[in-house]
Amino acid sequence: MSNCGNCERTGTCVSVHGSINEMQDRASAMGVDTVFDRYQLQQPQCGFGMQGICCQLCSHGPCRITPKAQYGICGAGADTIVARNLLRLAVHGAAAYSHHLEELARTIKATAAGKTPFSIGDEEKLRQIAGIIGLDAARPAAELADQLADVLLSELRKGSDEPLALVKLFAPKTRLEAWEKLNVIPGGVLSEIRDALTKTMSNIDTDPVDLLLTTIRLSIATGYMGLVGTVTAQDILLGTPALTRSEADLGVIDPACVNIVAHGHVPLMATAVIQAAKTPELVKLAREAGAAGIKVYGSMCTGQELMQRSAGSAAGFAGQLGNWIVQELYVATGAVDLVMLDMNCSIPGLKAAADRFHTRLVSVDRIVRMAGVEDHVDYEPEKAARQAEELVKMAVETYKKRGKDIHVPQAKSAAVAGFSVESILGALGGSLDPLLDAVKNGSIKGIAAVVGCTNNRNGHDVKSVTITRELIKRDVLVINAGCCSSATQAEGLMTPEAANDAGPGLKAVCQALGIPPALNFGSCVDIGRIGVAVTAIANALGVDPSALPVAASAPEYLEQKAVADGVFAVAFGLLTHLGPVPPVTGSPLVTSILTKDVEGLTGGRVMVEEDPVKAAEAIYAHIMEKRRGLGI
Repeated sequence: MSNCGNCERTGTCVSVHGSINEMQDRASAMGVDTVFDRYQLQQPQCGFGMQGICCQLCSHGPCRITPKAQYGICGAGADTIVARNLLRLAVHGAAAYSHHLEELARTIKATAAGKTPFSIGDEEKLRQIAGIIGLDAARPAAELADQLADVLLSELRKGSDEPLALVKLFAPKTRLEAWEKLNVIPGGVLSEIRDALTKTMSNIDTDPVDLLLTTIRLSIATGYMGLVGTVTAQDILLGTPALTRSEADLGVIDPACVNIVAHGHVPLMATAVIQAAKTPELVKLAREAGAAGIKVYGSMCTGQELMQRSAGSAAGFAGQLGNWIVQELYVATGAVDLVMLDMNCSIPGLKAAADRFHTRLVSVDRIVRMAGVEDHVDYEPEKAARQAEELVKMAVETYKKRGKDIHVPQAKSAAVAGFSVESILGALGGSLDPLLDAVKNGSIKGIAAVVGCTNNRNGHDVKSVTITRELIKRDVLVINAGCCSSATQAEGLMTPEAANDAGPGLKAVCQALGIPPALNFGSCVDIGRIGVAVTAIANALGVDPSALPVAASAPEYLEQKAVADGVFAVAFGLLTHLGPVPPVTGSPLVTSILTKDVEGLTGGRVMVEEDPVKAAEAIYAHIMEKRRGLGI
């Protein structure tokens, strides 16, 4: 953990970021309970749950596997219970991603009909994708967008016996061959979710190997629909990310303004609110209330989506506050007037923090509800403009109730965002050759995706920042997405100047191109962009993704979406580092399959290493081994 200065003063360093430690001190002094406090009260945590050997599926239970009771009452052993629990986690992730994609498809259809405040943001990509999936790309854009949305909805609802078109069309041929041998090419995501949930009921599928293959199958469906499909649809609607500069960390909050935070994973309502906040009528309303203006900030993945499009549809975005752990602490500044809660990671503790201050919480997705939160402006594409105006007016009214006890940390960092295959190609002059040449000559040893969530088990953002620093020091180009992006942004690693922290080869490449050594690929759903990038590199070199000097790391993964993402990375052929230890260690069979045996089937495997420096060393060793395999 970096020395923020707070550790020496109070001994309460809970995060790698000085701003978070500062705000935790303030929260503690004010008696505001936070995620860090509640974590300590949960110690020691349940060892059975950590190993994945607790089953609560039927009324005979809960059963747990112990040395004296090696089978549940039904006869299920640790292998079955662990594999079944893992698959159920992946089901949750697949379901959440499917919700996001369906919301996008509905919005695209409404936009095509002229009923939303949005417009088609990337017509070129619309026509390109339409041509690939067999639509007439010469049709008018609105008609084509409507048809594409129908295709996405149809793919979601396909039977599990009907192969997903996006997998067949976009997966590398070598991957398809590997997956066909395993019979894991999936059908429609909703059908795969149905089948997986049915299999994980009591005493239906009790074969741990089949359950793990089902997890792989479901995760491939999630990867190509929930990840690749979602980011592609989002680009078509809101625009493909373009390189842009922004700011991150709590110091971006402006106490003089009406402050609105977009928190969650789906940027649709937030984009509409940014548009509404710039209208003269609402700016005038804010000034009449005594504010200097209206600002919209990002939190978690919604913020990353807004940041990477702040040169386009999200112009006016005021900066990224942080990842999910930060939510109680930005409220504790006393300067946040309204928080919009869209899908994912709005913790119940946020309500208690908001009650201590004046902050108004509003759910903006029909599936988000929190006890005590009575304001719901559930996003509807056709009503989004009016809903956005209503939310801004709510924020202005709440601003009038703001107290005088305001404390905003000074810490903030510049950040470059908007990296994608398209923007990287633009920076490289339209070809991947300069990047491939840098990899071949060793200036860049390889590429590592350090992605996913954050947690406070070993210090907030410590592992993701440490691994990123250690890898760039070894001339490994790092791609961040999800909560990890907020971590490295706040520490200044997403600026071109951070090239000074990289090894000599990577430093030279970054300085020549004017890019950071850690590239922001956006939100957790933008992990799909990494798959697209790896596919493009593999195709350019004529090899399978498993042969590339590439690895993935989710060093602080938290929840169910991350499980589906991690299994997809393994299925894609990548070494996938996970931390903390996933809940599978209670089964020697499942642990062995995931960390060893699966490599012979998919080319990828799970690596578990809690020490971030050792994890970086192992990732680097893997990358060097792959370089030798390619003869470079």
